[in-house]
Amino acid sequence: MTDIRRPALRYTADITVEDIDGLAGFIERRVVLLREAAARPGGEEAPVGEGALVGEALSHTVTALTGSAREVLGTLAGHAAESAGGAAGPTGADGSGGHDPQVTSFDEEFEELMARLSRLWRYLLTAAEAWSHLPEYDVLRWRLDGHLDAEHEARARWSEAGQVW
Repeated sequence: MTDIRRPALRYTADITVEDIDGLAGFIERRVVLLREAAARPGGEEAPVGEGALVGEALSHTVTALTGSAREVLGTLAGHAAESAGGAAGPTGADGSGGHDPQVTSFDEEFEELMARLSRLWRYLLTAAEAWSHLPEYDVLRWRLDGHLDAEHEARARWSEAGQVW
């Protein structure tokens, strides 16, 4: 993570690649410690190698979750750029104010992506939950988000900041 203190995570739209990578890195550092503890004689009571297998499985899971979350963020960014580049907006494509099925489809896809990102984020948080008491755990950023509960507020904040939704 950077030295910059960012505001608390409130919405799925606030999740950044830095948050995902930071949380994944935090988990990976814990996994390394688990593996080292399992390798020490007299460490865990589990059968030899089992601690390493658990660590390996958790590492693979976190890598897969991180990759999927980064992919969703990339897709969302692409959609945002596409939307800024010429979406019809609240009026129809012809400017008449009619219903544009293309805009509805875009909104539904956007909502599905946001829901998927929220689920992936929750899975990563679940993987890190056992270590959430540690000082390195960023309790302001690495917590549950308010998925689409107040999407309009998140959109307004992005717009006020001059960012494209």
